[in-house]
Amino acid sequence: MADAAYLGLDLGTTAIKALIANSAGEVLWRLEKPLTLSTPRPAWAEQNPEDWWEAALAILREVPKTIKIERMGLSGQMHTLVPLGESRDVLRPAILWCDQRSSSQCGEATRQLGGEGRVVEMTGNPLYPGFTLPKILWIRDNEPEIFRRLETVLIAKDYLAMKLTGEIGGEPSDASGSSMLDVASGAWSLALMKELDLSPGILPPLSPSTAARGRLTAELAKQLSWERIEVASGGADNAVSALGLGIVEPGDCMVSIGTSGTVLGVTAARAPDPTGRLHFFRHVIGDAAYHMGVMLSAAAALNWAKDKVAPMAGWPELEAEMAAVPAGGDGLLFLPYLQGERTPHRDPDARGVLFGLSSMTDRPRILRAVMEGVTFGLRDSFEILKGLTDASRVLAVGGGAKNRLWREILAANLKTTVATAEVDEGGAYGATMLAALGAGQSLSSVKAWAKPGPETEPKPSDIERYDAIYEQFKSLYLDLKDRFKTVAAL
Repeated sequence: MADAAYLGLDLGTTAIKALIANSAGEVLWRLEKPLTLSTPRPAWAEQNPEDWWEAALAILREVPKTIKIERMGLSGQMHTLVPLGESRDVLRPAILWCDQRSSSQCGEATRQLGGEGRVVEMTGNPLYPGFTLPKILWIRDNEPEIFRRLETVLIAKDYLAMKLTGEIGGEPSDASGSSMLDVASGAWSLALMKELDLSPGILPPLSPSTAARGRLTAELAKQLSWERIEVASGGADNAVSALGLGIVEPGDCMVSIGTSGTVLGVTAARAPDPTGRLHFFRHVIGDAAYHMGVMLSAAAALNWAKDKVAPMAGWPELEAEMAAVPAGGDGLLFLPYLQGERTPHRDPDARGVLFGLSSMTDRPRILRAVMEGVTFGLRDSFEILKGLTDASRVLAVGGGAKNRLWREILAANLKTTVATAEVDEGGAYGATMLAALGAGQSLSSVKAWAKPGPETEPKPSDIERYDAIYEQFKSLYLDLKDRFKTVAAL
């Protein structure tokens, strides 16, 4: 197996990425192709699945002929609905994870199922517009002709798996974000489907994330001049990314500072948080599960602020300026809710706020306040996570984690050492691990691929200062919560 090569394919929202690693986890090759997003109406987000396939095929055709691929793995955007007809034709554009059109369906289905507590008991999570089930209900309510032709529902990466292998299927990590899986048992919730008058026949069969969905079709293998290699079922992007970083044991925690922000902690729990404050999803390894908090604007908020106050400045210059500002920026506070917020507030009406402006306010203070406000938002999720599992190892990833100052602020707020990863390649790298696991490598050997990078220790003086500021951050949202709703109604 020394010369084995594994290909991981990650279907994101703005790009599809491929990466090849050898049996020691060394990256041999990588490539990505951009994707476009359609927003035909406000709060809608759609893509054409055929565009995914064309981009994936273009990437596969560019794999160097000198590399012999042994097995493939898949990763992809969660929740996105691909509706298929009788002949496996796509009935309409895919409705994406960030689409918000199904709010009324969430409310009605929650009522029909007996309230939010019972929904969490049945599926591990409250109903969100971004999840898959409400999108199906929206089609039933608004596109009845399409609904009558509906034969199968797939999530994004499972569509690619179908195109690669000809096989229909799903797996638990993505299914747990659909609101149709009993996350505790790992099986589809037939009771939920019955109560909502939906046919369970539209749900694909499930197999483990490392198991083979099938082999490349004979036609595709001939096109690529490949053997008919196995394609692993794959997993949800967050779970596969966590695997790629070695986040697989209870107590492992990943904080991702990308466009959005996530706090993911592997848990030994077999049941969700009954309050539904954090998501509860299946991992891609065995029966493992994880809790996850999501904030909608993380690095996106800092990039927004930079564009407004320092569009021509470079990040090294700005980081030096921000580092000279004391923790808390002389009382300046930022609420990072530019797109509303998911965890912990679940408040679509929340908005960004810059509070405490004075004649001393300048661009480094504003930018540091934004960085701190995003960190406080991540801390909101981390504080809940600590009450549910022992978050004993924290790994920071994403573009924001590459910023030394941001890592220092994060470490002080989480009150723990914050590590980084030597290889931070997201779902594509984790997908190669899934391929290797299915090919027979042990979890311990594959986990060893995830080598640690530099660590950041919290500064005791900053911990005390941020504790006080964090209380003000939380209070500011509570002070404005009703005002947000009033303004949204105008």
